[in-house]
Order: sequence, then C-alpha cells, then structure tokens
Amino acid sequence: MPAVFGLSRPSIRPSVSRRDLIPELGIAVAAVAVTSAVHWAIIVRLGQNPLFLFLLTAAALTFWRGLGPGMLASSLGSSVGSALYAAPLGDAVPHSSSVPLETLLMFGGSMFTCWLIYKLRVDQEDAQAVQGRRNDALAFVSHELRQPLSNIKLAASILDRDPSPEMVQRAATLIVRSSSRLGAMIDDLADVTQLQVDAIRVEPTRIRLQDTILAAVDAARPALEMKHQYLDVDVIHDMPVWVDGDALRLEQVFGNLLSNACKYSPEGAEIALSLRTKPGSRRAVVVARDTGIGIRRDMLEAIFDPFVRDSPGGAEGLGIGLTLARTLVTQHGGTIAAKSDGPGRGSTFVVELPLAPA
Repeated sequence: MPAVFGLSRPSIRPSVSRRDLIPELGIAVAAVAVTSAVHWAIIVRLGQNPLFLFLLTAAALTFWRGLGPGMLASSLGSSVGSALYAAPLGDAVPHSSSVPLETLLMFGGSMFTCWLIYKLRVDQEDAQAVQGRRNDALAFVSHELRQPLSNIKLAASILDRDPSPEMVQRAATLIVRSSSRLGAMIDDLADVTQLQVDAIRVEPTRIRLQDTILAAVDAARPALEMKHQYLDVDVIHDMPVWVDGDALRLEQVFGNLLSNACKYSPEGAEIALSLRTKPGSRRAVVVARDTGIGIRRDMLEAIFDPFVRDSPGGAEGLGIGLTLARTLVTQHGGTIAAKSDGPGRGSTFVVELPLAPA
C-alpha cells in the first residue's frame, strides 16, 4: 500500500464534499451570524459600517476549514452585510433593483482573499511535506548505507579469519550483494541530485520503440525469474514504431515500471507489457500492468512525487524512480499516468509518447 516515509499528504480541504456539506454550511452560517452580532455592536458604539469584518471572517474560515467553507462565508457575508448594513455610495445615486456596488466589491474582494490564503497555505504545507519527506529519506539513506558497509566489513573479517575456499566463496557472495546494493543507492542519490538541479537532459534520436522496450525487458528478466513471475510482452512486430527519443532514458523508464511491478507483485504473479499506437493522435501507448498490491486512489498522483515509496518497510530505493520516469517522459513530450482499482487489485501505468514525423 502506498506510503510516504511516515508523512501524509497535506490535509487541507480543497472544497466541500457531499459528506461534510451540512456541517460546513452550518459552520459558515454560524460564523456569519456571530460576525453580524459583532458588527451590530460596532455600529451601535461607533456609528460605522465596518463591512471588512465579513471579509475577515471569510478569510479566517478559509484558513481554518478550507476553501469551500470560506467561499460559503464570503457569499453569505456579502449578502447579509449588504442587506442589513451597507449604505449607498451617495444619496444622489438613485435606488434600483440592481446589486449595490458595495456588495460586488466586497464579494469579489473576499473571494480573492479566500483564494489567496488557500493558495499560500497549500504551497506552505506542500513545501513542509516535501522537506519532511526529504529528511526521512536522508535518515533512510544512512540506514541503507550502514547495512551493506557492515556486510562488507564482515566479509573482510571472514577472509582474515578463515581463508578456506568455502569461506572465500561465502565472503565473495556477500561482498557482491552488498556492493550491488550500494551501487543502486548511489545511483538513486545521483538521480536525486540531477532532479533537484534540473540537470537531467535527453538526447533524442530516431529510435525504434520496440527495441527499447525489449532491452528493458531483458534487463528486468532475471529479477522476474527469481520470483517465478510470468511476463507477457505484447509489442507490435509487423511494423516499426518510430519515436524521437533517448533510447537509454526510455529504457530506464520502462525498466523502472517493470522493476516496480516485480517488487510489488507476489511470487508467480502475471505482469503484462504492451505497445500500441493510438489511432488519429499519432502517439505510441505503452502499458505496464501487474497484479500486485495496488495503489490507493488518493495516492495515484502522489506516487510521482519525490521520496514517495510504495512500501517503506520492504522495498529498496529512495522513492524517486517514478519521479524520474515522469520527468523523462515529459521531456520526450509524453505523459505517464497510474491507474488502480485499489489495494490488492493491481496497478497499471500508461506511458504515451508522440510518434516521430513520417
């Protein structure tokens, strides 16, 4: 099940849902009622019409409950403030059935204020969430680096204590496994650095997409065979699919999708990789489908964020593979999306790339 290094996504409410419409509406009405009472007291004592109180109420409610309640309070406050307290701009202005200018100004200003507060809060919470995930990722890296280094030291001590052929073979196996893990971690760190400084570049050439997909399949096949998983590769064989792309980078994208499908699917699972062309749009569509642990609906977009890992307890890596894949696909002018019916029901990743001009 997708998880974010111990951190959840920002919990700010983007709007009012059907589930909490009545409570949020009640809160908005109560806030406007309280503001009206305070407003009336100010009018009695000061003899003024401080309509800005309703704007402050809408802004505070936006900060506290989210954009939906703030907009409700803004609309109600504009109407109540105009109907009960707003005075015409000038006595020479004739009364009519049109909406007073004060109401329009107050409504527009409060709506803009609510949106601005909501936007600033979302940006702040997103930045805090990314920073928190980065800190957790650094802690994870320190743990992951410590283990293979300890294994290598253990292998060296084994060789020093008992240089028999059996122990040499055991130590060599341990060193190879640990060094491979270290190499993968260093590659992830290098990718993180390139993503942060926007240093990832592609060198497009005219390539046959089938060749790139099959190269990724060959690279992933040992891991699939180790878990006795079945891979169904369905690419177009009767006609080449040409794209302008970086073969190594696209192989990295498809290899990452196959690696995730392998890691998050049980032994003996079925994995499918297909290539088709979309009629009328001149786009190639690559679909990677597995029968693994699946993805929650609220995580279908979050898994493309940096430092988000599908299984923090069991999978290796920093959680930047899909972030890197999205960056590379975007630089090729394409799109990548995740689909899933929920936990335990598998997942599907769809990559679309523009075809090369004829």
